[in-house]
Amino acid sequence: MTSHAPAYFRAVALDYDGTLADGRVKPDTLAALAEARARQLRVIVVTGRIMSELQAVFPDAWDHVDAIVAENGAVLATRAGVRLLAAPVDRSVSARLHARGVAHRSGQVLVACAAADEPAASEVIRELGLDCRLVRNRGELMILPAGVTKGAGLTEALSDMGLSRHNAIGVGDAENDYSLLDACEIGVAVANAVDAIRAHADVVLSSPDGQGVAELLRGPLLAGRGYVHPRRWQLVLGTDDLGQRVLLPASQLNLAICGGTGDGKSYLAGLVLEQLVQLGYSLIVFDPEGDHRGLGKLHGVFVTGGQEDRLADPADIVGLLRNGYSSVVVDVSHLDADGQASYSARLAGEIEAHRVVTGLPQWVAMDEAHGPVGPTGAARGMFDPAAKGYLLITWKPGELSADALASLDAVLALGSHSLDSELVDLTAAVAGMPRADIARLLDGPPGRAVLAWRQHPRQAVAFTVGARVTAHLRHQHKYEQAGVEPAHRFHFRTEPGTPTGAIAVNLAELEAELAACDEGVLRHHCLGHDFSHWVADVFRDGPLAADLAAAEASLTRDRPAAVVEQVRLALIAALQDRRPR
Repeated sequence: MTSHAPAYFRAVALDYDGTLADGRVKPDTLAALAEARARQLRVIVVTGRIMSELQAVFPDAWDHVDAIVAENGAVLATRAGVRLLAAPVDRSVSARLHARGVAHRSGQVLVACAAADEPAASEVIRELGLDCRLVRNRGELMILPAGVTKGAGLTEALSDMGLSRHNAIGVGDAENDYSLLDACEIGVAVANAVDAIRAHADVVLSSPDGQGVAELLRGPLLAGRGYVHPRRWQLVLGTDDLGQRVLLPASQLNLAICGGTGDGKSYLAGLVLEQLVQLGYSLIVFDPEGDHRGLGKLHGVFVTGGQEDRLADPADIVGLLRNGYSSVVVDVSHLDADGQASYSARLAGEIEAHRVVTGLPQWVAMDEAHGPVGPTGAARGMFDPAAKGYLLITWKPGELSADALASLDAVLALGSHSLDSELVDLTAAVAGMPRADIARLLDGPPGRAVLAWRQHPRQAVAFTVGARVTAHLRHQHKYEQAGVEPAHRFHFRTEPGTPTGAIAVNLAELEAELAACDEGVLRHHCLGHDFSHWVADVFRDGPLAADLAAAEASLTRDRPAAVVEQVRLALIAALQDRRPR
């Protein structure tokens, strides 16, 4: 991050009355606003006031703020002009209120009166059969079109600025601020807020109105020196042995998912990624193996690259985030190792430049992360662990760079009966627990994992991984037309060891040749366990290799031809069971 860029948050949305000011904004609060905007933080006033009434008490507002959401979310004002976000309340409401002697004011959309006049206002709305809502704001009452809230108005303002709700903090004090707080990553109440808002907020400031706002703007949260993880933005990883949900914050941390090949890293990573998408976070997923293309089934996710799709230029990847897509999966499985390294370096540069300005994407996920962010990785120089929001997926945690390892806030380690010492070491370090205790937690069947989180030392928990929504496409490129390098291809041979001329460059071709090859060719390779060795050594797919080895073991030299055909079918079935669908 540059010294002048904000940390995670890019916008602060402030209610006016009772929050930003009690009357007029005090000089120290104005100074704090100026300091925040100098750090590129956008300031948005979100008020129930009519614009003319706000201008009467805050005449120099445009010297201090970037946008105004007025009339409780019904009107959006920027330096470019004013936009109504809803049709005005029917004029008949004002006429009926006037006839009843109810003092009221009309804005561009809403009608406002005293809270004490709520019974009369409610009766007028019923008589007219209008679809309106009544909203209290301490001693005031607003009559608004249905669907108009401060939160909805703020969402429009952020969208116009190219910013996300997840990079915004909302601050309020009264009953009409619920939606404002809920629309943001973090909802904050000033000290003088009504009790219900104080109880609802993620953070309660120690000082009232403008003084509290100034403390927030100058405090550790906006400077990136402190973190708050709201209850409503949580990932559900699975359930522990007592049936309780295992949760992890959905933002403002660095996370690693580690485990042996075939232990379920990609599955668990997909579970995390799809929940982030569903919660509205923006992601860029660097996908060397094509494992995460299934995320493209989710709304707002664009998939680029792979065998069938053109791979977008790195500059165009971040452009997609500006043009309606919240997330992008970058499938580079069709590139060789050098091509992937070159692309990852260019992509990392574009991502970090875009993050400094907009905060997007909130998450950068790197599969096979020991490559791009290893000690000599092509993307390591662009990796800024202090910015948070990195998901590193790897089966070689010991090959991550030192700064990447030191930056990890949490680790999800996959359980296995064959534990890797580097995995145990990392999980124990993050959990602050003895290696032996971590090893016991990790020693388990497939589908189990352990969460270690620095914020909760000595409390690592084992859990059963939850179910995914999107399809798990494990190493999809293995089944596609492009295959492995020539030195790693499978050459079919006859029993004396003479090449037949048939070659498999991927698992699809292996499956096809298994169906067509002679009995002698099949017998020769099964006796040597050649198929399972090739899958284990070249594709590092332990479960598939084990299935193939089990089929190979049932064939000996003296078994009849009928058994050979049974083994052929078992081998093909094992491959088909692992094929992406």
